[in-house]
Amino acid sequence: MSAQKEIIIIGAGAAGLIAAKELSAQYKVTVLEARPEAGGRTTTQYPAPGVHIETGAEFIHGELPITLSLLKEAGIPYHPINGEMYLSENGELKQEEAWIEDWDQLLDHMSKAPETSTMLQLLDQYYPADQFAALRNHVQGYVQGYDLAPLDKVSVKYLYDEWTLEQGTNYRIENGYTSLINYLSKGINLITNQTVQSITWAKDQVTLTTQDRSYTANKVLITVPVNILQNESIQFSPSLPAYTAAARQIGWGTVIKFNLLFKQAFWKRDIGFVLSDETVPVWWTQSADSLILTGWLGGPDAEGLQKDLLEKALSSLANIFNIPNISDLLDQSFIHNWSTAQAIHGGYSYGMPFSEQAKAVLTTPVADTIYFAGEALYTGDSPGTVEAALHNGKEMARKIGAN
Repeated sequence: MSAQKEIIIIGAGAAGLIAAKELSAQYKVTVLEARPEAGGRTTTQYPAPGVHIETGAEFIHGELPITLSLLKEAGIPYHPINGEMYLSENGELKQEEAWIEDWDQLLDHMSKAPETSTMLQLLDQYYPADQFAALRNHVQGYVQGYDLAPLDKVSVKYLYDEWTLEQGTNYRIENGYTSLINYLSKGINLITNQTVQSITWAKDQVTLTTQDRSYTANKVLITVPVNILQNESIQFSPSLPAYTAAARQIGWGTVIKFNLLFKQAFWKRDIGFVLSDETVPVWWTQSADSLILTGWLGGPDAEGLQKDLLEKALSSLANIFNIPNISDLLDQSFIHNWSTAQAIHGGYSYGMPFSEQAKAVLTTPVADTIYFAGEALYTGDSPGTVEAALHNGKEMARKIGAN
């Protein structure tokens, strides 16, 4: 009887953990994680009884099959999100359906744009800055905030596909995403605080070196954030220049997330989201009885803002809600700057003009020995989400299992 084949999975985020779960019947699986705990960009904090803080992923964006089926399988409750969209403008909060004027016309132009166009190229063609400053500012705010992307890099086709998708109901997990991560981690041979620095490989043979030891296996599945590949933080021998080049054709954005717990609610209870032009421009509420407001600053603006974060967040809220002494109402603050997060250094991926071709390269195995997976390599309708990571991790596990 031949010995069971071994596989090492690098990264204990959603993609790595679901792949480990799928492959455990066929392989001896070891998961190496650079951080002190599993979860990656899905990490919940529990600062007090009955209070949980999502430092990263928070929402289930619609009827997402893998995420919801896992939650049902694990018996983890989740709930639909309610609340209205508000726009803060000139010191006034008003309900708003569309934040960007001429939205339908903009989408029409986007639908006809060449596949290699960036959003900046489209705006320059149809909406010159001297005539459409307000529209361009709103588009920039939306693209940076939601997609974490600069206008001169993000693909028009990527944005069009995302913006025209019918999303449906959004949900939150009752006790946070970490409850799902804990479920996926059960029974997995997980070794934390192991940063893989190099991989030496030949057909059906890999040796991984971390900061303090080595591991060997027949195959390796790499599920690290795409910027780790872009920066060549893992050295391959023999090298994989085509894979590094492909990784650099996928956008990578960052975000700062603010969870502020107040002593009392000073906002209208029907508010779901607030969009503004403030330094921290996007805010949302939690459940009806929660005293937490969550702020979101994404994209290039987040990269440039590294100091006085709490002060800037409170100043933004003071202007939005017309409460000058808002700091007096603050109980606790939890600020997570993903640009400085160990082994991650960012938020999630976005599409650039040649990202689809890059994903085709990265999802092609190297000698049926080295595989890559993660949310950045996903090609479906839920980009930049936990569902994307789960879907791609599961897909690559099937590919490995077939070989």
